[in-house]
Amino acid sequence: MTQQDVKVDLSGQHLKSIPDSVFRNNEITYLDLGSREITFYPPLSGLVDSNANEISHLTERIGNLTKLRTLILNSNKLTTLPNAITKLTDLEVLDLSINKELDIVQQLDKLKKLPKLKVLKIVDVKLTKTDISVVKSAFQPNTKIILSIPEYLEASK
Repeated sequence: MTQQDVKVDLSGQHLKSIPDSVFRNNEITYLDLGSREITFYPPLSGLVDSNANEISHLTERIGNLTKLRTLILNSNKLTTLPNAITKLTDLEVLDLSINKELDIVQQLDKLKKLPKLKVLKIVDVKLTKTDISVVKSAFQPNTKIILSIPEYLEASK
């Protein structure tokens, strides 16, 4: 991380929405609204920590955080992404894993508008085997799409 990185970690706080204070600092480059700890048990199921956030709606105000490079939203209850997510043009890492009702294919038009996206983590979201090729073809070949638990664990090191 460089000196001007502004990191906000609100993981594992039982949040149902993003606190207004987050949107008052548009210098944030790293925002973690996910789970503090995810335990994976065979045969490939994720068990989220009991303190996990429960954010079901991401406000359009997320688009004000234009300096964001990492956004972690794993282990929430998201079903959709706001249009304003397309304003996060510096976003490099987006973790949407374990949002079981989030239909990634429905969100592709928004996600494709993230020009610097390097890593998209979508383990345990609403996604069929046939959807996987649709998702992969939507992004540049250098964008790493993380779909499996082993890949997720490796990328989290």
